[in-house]
Amino acid sequence: MLNMHPSRLVGLVDELEASGFVKRQENMDDRRTYALHLTEKGRAILGEISRIAQEHQDSLLTSLGKEEREQLTNLLQRIADEQGLTPGVHPGFSRIGRKGRPKH
Repeated sequence: MLNMHPSRLVGLVDELEASGFVKRQENMDDRRTYALHLTEKGRAILGEISRIAQEHQDSLLTSLGKEEREQLTNLLQRIADEQGLTPGVHPGFSRIGRKGRPKH
């Protein structure tokens, strides 16, 4: 789903937990896994990230009207679909562990 090497994901979750953004809870149905939960601090930072991203998008697209923004979104989505990109996952993640070589 995340298109990420498992060991990198564990490191990322460790960092998020150490920073107080998430907490792990044992999964009572499967002791090999944990459930991750956002903490209040995690929810607050996620809200801040969302606000900053929206401000950046608005600033970047300020010269485009509503219809032009929709057209740009549609065109970019067509490109992403044709390239088989996973929503929310940077395409560079697919290269991890392949010494930076693109998949062909």
